[in-house]
Amino acid sequence: MTQVEINAGICGFSTNVQAETQSKYQCKIKIESQCKHVQKLAEQLDEVNAMDELFKKGKSRVLALAQETLPHLTCPAPIGILRAIEASTGLALPKDVSIKFK
Repeated sequence: MTQVEINAGICGFSTNVQAETQSKYQCKIKIESQCKHVQKLAEQLDEVNAMDELFKKGKSRVLALAQETLPHLTCPAPIGILRAIEASTGLALPKDVSIKFK
């Protein structure tokens, strides 16, 4: 199981993602967030196919649901969810990412 903590920035909300591979590319997702918008997204996500999410451009359910539920396009939660899926299914190694203002 892969666990990811996402700190969204100025809003102060954090999101925790657990992604667990069920079969080769099927991934079960559990999302807990302080943000009501991410909670709404989480209600609609349970299990996804990593290949569809990561490699079929325009077919990601995570990104489509994010567009419907999140008020800010720049929210890092959807990318954090995708990174958890990617690492959980072995399509990438788990490594922290960051965006820093200077």
